[in-house]
Amino acid sequence: WGLHRHEVLDKYKRLKKGRVEGAPKPRPTAQEESAKLSQVPYAEPAVLQGLSMPFIKDSHVNLRKAVRAFMADPEIVDDAMEAEETMRGPAPEIRKRIAAAGLTAMSLGPGAHLKLIPGGLLGGVVQPEEFDFFHEMVVQEERVRLFCPGWEDGMEGGNAISIPVIMKYGTDWMKKEILPPLLMGEKVSCLAITEAYAGSDVAGIRATAVKDAAGENYVVNGTKKWITSGAYSDWFVTAVRTGGKAHGGISMLLVPKSDQVTTSAIKTKYSSAAGTVFVMYEDAIVPKSYLFGEEGKGFQIIMSNFNHERWMICVTNMARARKCTEEVFKWAMQRKIFGSKLVEQPVIREKLAQMFSALETVTALQYEVTHTMNLKGTQSPVLGGRIALLKYSVTRACHLVADNAVQILGGRGVTRTGMGRIVEAFHRTYKIPSVYGGSEEIMADLAVRMAVKAFPPEARL
Repeated sequence: WGLHRHEVLDKYKRLKKGRVEGAPKPRPTAQEESAKLSQVPYAEPAVLQGLSMPFIKDSHVNLRKAVRAFMADPEIVDDAMEAEETMRGPAPEIRKRIAAAGLTAMSLGPGAHLKLIPGGLLGGVVQPEEFDFFHEMVVQEERVRLFCPGWEDGMEGGNAISIPVIMKYGTDWMKKEILPPLLMGEKVSCLAITEAYAGSDVAGIRATAVKDAAGENYVVNGTKKWITSGAYSDWFVTAVRTGGKAHGGISMLLVPKSDQVTTSAIKTKYSSAAGTVFVMYEDAIVPKSYLFGEEGKGFQIIMSNFNHERWMICVTNMARARKCTEEVFKWAMQRKIFGSKLVEQPVIREKLAQMFSALETVTALQYEVTHTMNLKGTQSPVLGGRIALLKYSVTRACHLVADNAVQILGGRGVTRTGMGRIVEAFHRTYKIPSVYGGSEEIMADLAVRMAVKAFPPEARL
């Protein structure tokens, strides 16, 4: 146990020759343990460790148990591990299997789309009519516990931020023909907004869509950059400029993959299994019926999609931070140094306290926001600033957790394999969410600007 992870000992169990008489009974396998809720303090949300919360019901707990057991399946784990290492995408058959269980649909929040899964949501663990944002939160948290962030984003990252546009703003034919194959894992979509010229400044995009002489099709030209899942996508939900400068000239188009839409891989800090690409549109022909909403209204569509996307980023990364903290706590309890457990060192307990505090305080804000989403929807005026503040708080908390975790694990915390695999992966990739979906600085500024806007004019010291 001092040199190898549990799953490694299981892998080589054929080398075991017997058991010492009187030894404790065999431990559960790594797969069996990973399928269960953890008993390690702070390894699970507080509601699963004795505290009560009025908005968490049995259906949320039952769904968590079901998703965790489902994702612990060896075929899924093996695909994730192999893809993360070899940089290939998620296997098509695994993508379909995950989608058929309803996980892709559940990653999109409540709605009528949940009724489109033939076998029900994980066989009926939760009903579409009772599904709320806390149920989605559970799914988002559980799908990232494998700590294969490239594979995880390649599996659901692009879908989760592009399919909502189709559901909310797509035409009837899109919802009938395009949506079902996406929900069943037969097709993949991505959101193509960011460019080399425009990141947080969405109004600065340069990709263009000009109608042809007949007025029946758009001709799309331009580029997009850092597009998650783009390598596997059949559909590109694309922001284009159809009019003048700034927001009013932006529209949203559903662009099919074609010879005129090409992609090339971008290597980032995490695995290329994410399918992150540079996209080039060269005279791509797109029928005018592929327009979302009205021409010139694309900026509003983009902004309306941001709250859910940012919330999802917060949920998944706090789940990773919590798993990373569990790893470190286990290590501090089993590692011996100078004749005693590592946790007996005051400096280590201080670092653990910082990690526990970060987890619990940020999770409390996350639950407040999620409860408000259930009551008022994702577009409530009270949510924009709060979700921005949540994202800022999450990425700062992840920085603290990642830094402390590496210091506690030492050399193992910067080694891609072995005891520190999860900590190394977290430390290597935790900064990515502080950039996409709105950078830390933009989120902090937005939160304060929203507070200034709501400031009562009569308030004085």
